[in-house]
Order: sequence, then structure tokens, then C-alpha cells
Amino acid sequence: MLLLIVITADLGNLPYYWLEKLPFYDVYGHFILYGIASVLSHQALGRQKLVIYNIFLPLGPFLFALVTIAEEMMQTLFPSRTFSLLDLSASLIGIIVFYYIGELCYYFYYKNH
Repeated sequence: MLLLIVITADLGNLPYYWLEKLPFYDVYGHFILYGIASVLSHQALGRQKLVIYNIFLPLGPFLFALVTIAEEMMQTLFPSRTFSLLDLSASLIGIIVFYYIGELCYYFYYKNH
């Protein structure tokens, strides 16, 4: 789903007439969609952790963050898109926030079962 949205946006085919009614729709979209993808990638990879210099990083969200950075930078290649540090920040913050929300939900669910 997210890939479809990215491709549609890169081709300049998003329904802007509808989206522009919501202020900062792009920022909200990045935060929510990338956040959801973060949680799903974490679960899909079995909640694995990656250790880099004694720092434990969740594998799914970490890999997704790398893809997110690359995707935002590639927007400079499309005439209908522009690189936005605000969009990138919203995406990365969404990845982090939703990861922690997912971890809290996981913790409380299994604590009570």
C-alpha cells in the first residue's frame, strides 16, 4: 500500500484537490504511514534487534528508516517531487514513535496474557 502511494506521488497522480483541504497533509501522511510501516516491518521480521556498537536497534524499523532516507533523497530525480527535510523528519519521527507505541502495546498485551 505504501509503495503504491509512493509511486502515485512520484508520478504526480495524488488527488491533490482533496488532500490540499487538510493543512500539512503531507507531513501527517509521512508521520502516520511511515509509522504504521515501521510497526509492521518490526513484526514481520520477528521483532529482531540489530546490535551496532552495543546499541540495540530494531531491525525492521532501522531498515525501513534507511529506505525512507533513500526514497526522500530520490525525489530530487522526479520533476513532480521535491526533497523536503520536513517530510523526512516527519517520516523518521513517525517510525520512532510508532515503534515505541507498538512495543508498549506488545508489552501490555503479553503482560496481561
